[in-house]
Order: sequence, then structure tokens, then C-alpha cells
Amino acid sequence: MHDGIYAIAKPDEQLLTLQAAKEFVVLLAPTGEPGEQEWEVSGVANGNVVIKNLRHGSYIGLDGPVEENQQVRGTAEPFEWALRETAERFAFNIVVPGGPVEGRELALDLSVLDIFPQRTALRPLEAYDQAQAWLFQFRE
Repeated sequence: MHDGIYAIAKPDEQLLTLQAAKEFVVLLAPTGEPGEQEWEVSGVANGNVVIKNLRHGSYIGLDGPVEENQQVRGTAEPFEWALRETAERFAFNIVVPGGPVEGRELALDLSVLDIFPQRTALRPLEAYDQAQAWLFQFRE
């Protein structure tokens, strides 16, 4: 994956969205608000990436321990993620690097909470479940 600006989407045109600097990262249809659905993906020396929101300058990160169902939000400090290619072009699992937590790898996915807008959370990685993958759509 090349460094650059991306929209990060689920196949149904819902986009990762950050509506305020420290808010939860949610999934919404295109909002038309400049930058809140655009993400700067930058590689770091160890092969991981940091993902920063263009509008707010916040990173996709955590406000608590790395554990199953931890909700994902905008953070001031960079948080590293590992991108894992899937069978589909430009689709990746966004995984917490460093190996299993309590025996399972954790990935950025949809929260199990049934609220609107749909929040994101750490969920057990299901490497063969294409629904857990995110599509990276390059922006100029």
C-alpha cells in the first residue's frame, strides 16, 4: 500500500468518518463535509501504518486497552495498525499489530452496539470473511 489520501469504505458505500477530533470513528454514507471521510495513510519504519483524519488531524486509535469490543475513536497520538491484504483488490483487514490478545488477533470492524451512526470497534480477526475487509479508495 502506498502512502496517500484515501477514503476507507465498506462495500455498501459507507465510509469511515470522524465528525469531531476525539469522537468515535463511525460508518456513514458520504457526508459532503471536506476531510471528515478522508484519511492520510502513512507507513512507519516497521511496516505498519498510521491513519490520520484530514479534517481533524486525529488518528484512528483507542482510548483504552487493546481488547475485544474496545471502541475506536480519534486520538491525538498516532496508533499503529497492520494492513493485511485480502483476496479483493485494494481491500485490507486493519489489524492491531503485535499478535494475539487473549489468543485472538483483533481487527478494526463494526461495533456490535446497535446504534446510529454505526460505531467501529476491535473485533476478532476473521481473515476469510470478506465483510470484515475495508476498501481503500485513493484520493488525489
